[in-house]
Amino acid sequence: MLESQVTTDSELERIVAEEENCLARVLGRLAERRKEREQPRPDLANYDVRLLELRDQIASARLEDVPPLVQEMERLQMLANHLRESEAVEIDSRSPYFGRMVLEENGKRREVLIGRATYLDTKFGVRIVDWRDAPVSRLYYRYEEGDEYDEVFGEREVSGFVVTRRSVVIHDGVLRRIATPQGTFVRSGHGWKRLESAAARLTGGAGKALRPEQHHRPGKLGVGNDGGEDKHLKEITALIDARQFELITRADSGLVVIQGGAGSGKTTIGLHRLAYLAFRDPRRFRPDRMLVVVFNDALVRYISQVLPALGVQGVAVRTYVDWARRLRESLYPRLTDQYREDTPSVVTRLKKHPAMLRVVDRYVAELASEIEAELAEAGPAALELWRKSAGRPLAHRLHAVAALGQGEGAKSLDTDQRVALERITKAGLRRARDVVGAWADMLSDRSALGAWFAEFAPGEFNAGALDRAHAYCAQNCHEVVTDFETRAPIKEDKGRGLRRKSSEQADLSSEDDFEDDSDLAPRTGIDGLDIHEKAALDVEDDTLLLMLHQKLRGPLTRGTTGKEPIVYEHVLVDEAQDYSPVELSVIFETVSKAKSITLAGDVQQRLLLDNGFSDWNTVLGELGMAHVEVEPLKLSYRSTYEIVQFARAVLGPLASPDEPVAPRHGAPVELFEFGHAGDAVAHLSEALRELMQTEPSASVAVIARYPEQADAYYHGLSRAEVPYLRRVADQDFSFKAGIDVTDVRQVKGLEFDYVVLVDVSDNSYPNDDEARHLAHIGATRAAHQLWVLATGKPSPLLPRELLDAAS
Repeated sequence: MLESQVTTDSELERIVAEEENCLARVLGRLAERRKEREQPRPDLANYDVRLLELRDQIASARLEDVPPLVQEMERLQMLANHLRESEAVEIDSRSPYFGRMVLEENGKRREVLIGRATYLDTKFGVRIVDWRDAPVSRLYYRYEEGDEYDEVFGEREVSGFVVTRRSVVIHDGVLRRIATPQGTFVRSGHGWKRLESAAARLTGGAGKALRPEQHHRPGKLGVGNDGGEDKHLKEITALIDARQFELITRADSGLVVIQGGAGSGKTTIGLHRLAYLAFRDPRRFRPDRMLVVVFNDALVRYISQVLPALGVQGVAVRTYVDWARRLRESLYPRLTDQYREDTPSVVTRLKKHPAMLRVVDRYVAELASEIEAELAEAGPAALELWRKSAGRPLAHRLHAVAALGQGEGAKSLDTDQRVALERITKAGLRRARDVVGAWADMLSDRSALGAWFAEFAPGEFNAGALDRAHAYCAQNCHEVVTDFETRAPIKEDKGRGLRRKSSEQADLSSEDDFEDDSDLAPRTGIDGLDIHEKAALDVEDDTLLLMLHQKLRGPLTRGTTGKEPIVYEHVLVDEAQDYSPVELSVIFETVSKAKSITLAGDVQQRLLLDNGFSDWNTVLGELGMAHVEVEPLKLSYRSTYEIVQFARAVLGPLASPDEPVAPRHGAPVELFEFGHAGDAVAHLSEALRELMQTEPSASVAVIARYPEQADAYYHGLSRAEVPYLRRVADQDFSFKAGIDVTDVRQVKGLEFDYVVLVDVSDNSYPNDDEARHLAHIGATRAAHQLWVLATGKPSPLLPRELLDAAS
């Protein structure tokens, strides 16, 4: 920012004088109005007295006199209401307006001020209109200074000329900033100064952000490296630096964990590694034997476009929630398909806690111990075989022991032992097959939960928290199991079209021992409502059910009748820091023995703080992979040095000790302070309209903390006729040029040429860990330029030097 010589800038002096005179006039009138309101006002009392008199007259008047009396009464009532409404209008003298126009119509000029409430005092020349609904405010948003306008207000056509159009920032009744076509002027500690024109513009960034189809374009990932020995990797190696090439071409077995800051290329490395493996061994790494797990639906669509650009077709790209839901529904189709939206946070934290890994193991181990104690009746041979199979799924162990009582093995057992073996293994298989029952039993036993968490996570849940979680789980499990048992067909074939499956068809699941050749349509009560409507799972239950299936019944399969287990040769998990160790464990169990897995993530970009993910070393230890080294990436290719430094400052104490390296410099991060959203919308709409005119191929994200804030900005920008505007509320990004207005939880993993963070105030971004992570995520979506708009008091997370520069 450059400061001009204030003494020689006559244009600055003229404009500042005009705006300060206007503000003084408005504040003076508002002060007088406050004094007037403090004086007794007989007006309303007189109206009330007159209304009572009219009411009494109507009661005793002749019939023909009533209509005019009623009409007079309605007129007085309307006048009284109007007076009350005018008295109720509050104009905040600390920031009474944010825009000023001078309009010329039919040779006459009038001044209109744009604020967040309407106050008209034409006697004293004060006209403040509400930016949200006053028709005349459309002129402020749609036209520039010097434009002619032709609008219809109601049924009246209005034509005129915008003589003056300026936006101002007023804090605590002091004029602090003026934006005009002639320049932008700010009040500093040394008086007024003119800002360098480029400081208040979005410019020069079109095409900086990587689009899905560009992942094969040379030069976008890094500095380039032509040292690869494999001639068939020419296209890939042209994109990457030496460090990236090393990670991509790692051995095709084992776990690779990539920790990289925003824009470091960790996702791209994971995708290129997948493409590299598919090229090196296409028979093993077939598309149907690979899986990409991402955090949100936007990344599903994005990566689904990236992989074909890398020459890989047909690989499943799923969010974890969708992947787990599909598998659970295919394995247990009669379980409710509804999810609760009001799951208590303590329940979510419990079900995702790393201790659940040990809890499930302990539950299965105790069940195995009970079966082992019973197997003593079947003789030492059965016990020895049982113990040798330790570590395998419970149903597989039981099948192995049951085989001892058949064929040649039966000769080693006497009659009593064979009978006992058959009885025990059948009963054991029923228990091993009942995954739903095991899930409910595990979560509904308060005593066992208390003992397990005291052992595996001491101090993590106090008695009150466990009581609340248990009470919820016990009730919910009861509803789900009751619904499940009601939906399952009964064994007797009494006219319901049920038939027993053949032994060849029978699945391990007790729920599928019978087929139903009816549609099993949901049954309804006499009121027409589904009798199962109360039963609903928590989203986290899918993970627990799948894990119990793996421990009790064996590998996951595609459906209840599928015999072939799901085995992936390679799995890429992106944004791994937002998955719990419990979820990662279920994924890992679907990978072949070679364990070819890539985890890519950044602990500084956590969206979910209650998912049990603490740090890489702890999580890998929970998964039994403490020996795996984390591969750090320090170069940040997406964002400029200025944006990276801002994002790091926002993280504060959560920032990694290893400072990222951003080799590219760009425009400074700009902070703009406004009194309220209407002011911010006005400023932003001007900048975005200009940007879309000069750079129509640019991608822009306007990012709010909350969806409601994004709605308000979208409506305001729409009202200002900003072109190429889209409201993204459900991950429905088009990945095309234009302006996406959204909230910060939608943009994880994406990038844009320009990013504008809006409402970065102390209310939206307070000093807590969640706000730090979210502000960091939002800022690092920008490839070229970042603006920060603060409405009201700026967030305490913002760097001090940025606050000082804006003041």
